[in-house]
Amino acid sequence: MGTDDVRAPNRWVLLTVSLIAWAVGATAVFHLSLVLPALRTATGMSLALGGALVGVANGGLTVAMLGWGVVADRFGERRAMACGLALCALFLCVAAATDSVVALFAVFSLVGMTASSVYAPSGQAVVRRFPARQRALALGLTQTATPLSSAVAAAIVPGVAARYGLAAVWLGMAGLCLLASVLVVLFGRQPRPAASPADTVSGGSGKVPWRRIYGACAVLILPQSALLTFSVSYLVDDRGWHPVQAGWLLGGALLLTTLTRPLAGHLADRLGAPMGVMRIFAFGNAVVLALVVIGAVTGTWLGTVMVLFACVSTVTGYGLASTAVAGFAARARLGRALGVQHTLQSLVTTFGPVVLSAVIGRAGYAGAFAVITIAPLAGGALLPVTAERAGQSRQQCSSTSVDGASARMAWWTRRR
Repeated sequence: MGTDDVRAPNRWVLLTVSLIAWAVGATAVFHLSLVLPALRTATGMSLALGGALVGVANGGLTVAMLGWGVVADRFGERRAMACGLALCALFLCVAAATDSVVALFAVFSLVGMTASSVYAPSGQAVVRRFPARQRALALGLTQTATPLSSAVAAAIVPGVAARYGLAAVWLGMAGLCLLASVLVVLFGRQPRPAASPADTVSGGSGKVPWRRIYGACAVLILPQSALLTFSVSYLVDDRGWHPVQAGWLLGGALLLTTLTRPLAGHLADRLGAPMGVMRIFAFGNAVVLALVVIGAVTGTWLGTVMVLFACVSTVTGYGLASTAVAGFAARARLGRALGVQHTLQSLVTTFGPVVLSAVIGRAGYAGAFAVITIAPLAGGALLPVTAERAGQSRQQCSSTSVDGASARMAWWTRRR
């Protein structure tokens, strides 16, 4: 039994803890949109003000992502996640104790800032302890936390808020954050394997095309954000669906991605080419979105089927972005690199739907779908796949695999 096999249980325990932390941190912000009816009843705020409160929480999440990545680089991802979740629990307790609208705005901006401690550090924890041949699968499994937690929260939180009140929801969320923090402290101390040349793609030589990497990651998330925001509205407004039916179908599509994300990661690991697989998904999503546009223009069943299919296909490749960034990032600055990636993607998911809502007002849903069809084409073209291939060629000529045999070259490298 090799050293890699001995460490495997520890890696998977850490992945489980990271998944739980991610799910709890994401829910700490997402649940606010689920309690808007109860919040408006309790405080008398308007729908616009309630939406602004959700925006403030998301804004806090966005602005703090890079900072938590830097903290993870400096003090370790275990400390970053544990401290962030503990602080998030504290601020949720403050929210449960106040009725002031102004105070809620301040508190939930801090909730968002502390909840963001789970994103870059959890990815960093997984990347640093999984070998390159399992990295995309591990990140894909970790990032199933978002659809799983969203589905569970949507089923539970509104009922709890209606029956027991907002204070019960926020104290319950605080308890979950504190429990996740304790789990990170207890089980997050796992051994880090020594760095090896095969653990990164860039190999430390050559200039890393960060602008193209970050730009592609940001652009490629726009279709996912737009579809998750407007697909239910499209089905209701243009196709005549009942809101409940449309919501259930979207929820089913999101749950399906808990299977497709790890499968995409496994494929990227087998090929040794996360960016190559990202490009395949990008151009494939462009075709799917083009069919969505055709269905929306013609008003046929094609639009209904393809918009749901697009919700799955655009979300499936999401985890590969972190894998690609990790492949080029120096180990000492991995948290910062992942923090920048998550920050840019969060900015797109925040402001992209705002712009597209204006497009829908002028050109309808078909016009908005046509606009986002450009995103996967642009993102796929931006991906520096050539740099990924070159980095693999340099490393695989000078490195060996874990068991001592020569490392397998990527499929396209063999054909050179």
